[in-house]
Amino acid sequence: IGTVRESKKYIAGNVLLQWCSLAANIAMMVGITNLFAGLYRGEADTRILWTTAAVVVPALLIRYICTVQAARMSYLSSKAVKKTLRERIYGKLLRLGASYKEQVKTSEVVQVAVEGVDQLETYFGAYLPQFFYAMLAPLTLFAVLCFVNVPSAMVLLICVPLIPAAIAAVQTWAKKLLSKYWGQYTALGDTFL
Repeated sequence: IGTVRESKKYIAGNVLLQWCSLAANIAMMVGITNLFAGLYRGEADTRILWTTAAVVVPALLIRYICTVQAARMSYLSSKAVKKTLRERIYGKLLRLGASYKEQVKTSEVVQVAVEGVDQLETYFGAYLPQFFYAMLAPLTLFAVLCFVNVPSAMVLLICVPLIPAAIAAVQTWAKKLLSKYWGQYTALGDTFL
């Protein structure tokens, strides 16, 4: 993140847009549930229907705009990362000259410069914004649900940390598995080179 400081503003923009989309979704769900509550109580009339439409239509439009712009921010963030890192790798290779072959294989350099940087694109464009959004969204939902039912809001807030713990366990297992394949992958690249 420190290497590509330019991406921070795009990551922050992505998180903000996702949060705005969440707020619009909450407003839309409140409008729809009010309509259903009115139908259930037999109090539904055209006023409630128009109120629901006045909330749902703008909320859908806001969600659409936020989703499109969040994808744009993701692209801009990953674009900045790819450009900067590939320039730095190439610059380092130029400084080292042909002597780089003494320390690493050419196939490994090529794979890091191409696939390694592409994987960082996913990290900067998708993982980091989603990580920060995953911290912000539960707090937002907790604040909103406290007005509906405090015990339910507390249970949801307490259970949220279990999700990253499960993801971390899966990532640890996947990291061990993928590290075995990296050596074979570079050897295959050497064969092709």
